[in-house]
Amino acid sequence: MSEKQQKSALLVIDMQKAFVEPGAAHCIKGAKATVPYCAEEIEKARRAGIPVFWIKRQYRQDGSDVEFTRRQSWLDGGRTMAPGSKGINSEELAEGLVQQPEDYEIIKPRWSAFFQTKLDLVLRRLGVDTVILIGTTTPNCIRTTCYDAIALDYRTVIIERCCSSQNEEIQRVNMEDMERIGAVIVRQHTEG
Repeated sequence: MSEKQQKSALLVIDMQKAFVEPGAAHCIKGAKATVPYCAEEIEKARRAGIPVFWIKRQYRQDGSDVEFTRRQSWLDGGRTMAPGSKGINSEELAEGLVQQPEDYEIIKPRWSAFFQTKLDLVLRRLGVDTVILIGTTTPNCIRTTCYDAIALDYRTVIIERCCSSQNEEIQRVNMEDMERIGAVIVRQHTEG
């Protein structure tokens, strides 16, 4: 650690039912298994006084803000993740994850938590210089957030067991790539 005191924030990315629940329109195969680890890291952050940011996806009911690469799965899933939606294809947090009133919420329109959001502004006002990333999906939202965080000069930490991909090879390759560009990958063995 440098002489300057580091201040961290925990970014919990897309841990919503539409991404986590098996059978959901945008389900990431490994996401459900990460929920207990994410819950554990969120509690650790709260005990340490680290602010928790819930980075979420929402789509307008008319679909005018759905990226073209996801439009068909959005339609097939019954117009997923509308504000206030409930159930398997909803914007609700995965079972076992609870947002507290003191937590922050950022709605992102695309993959990166920084793209067209107020995240950078809020982090800087809080004096944050280190972001800790957990959530799904590693090759898309975790990775683009990682790259943007590094481009914005944040120290970037990724807790591997709290991230997920469609398969182990995608997970491994993306973690290695993010490590090569300067992210710190925390590798903890999962039980089981």
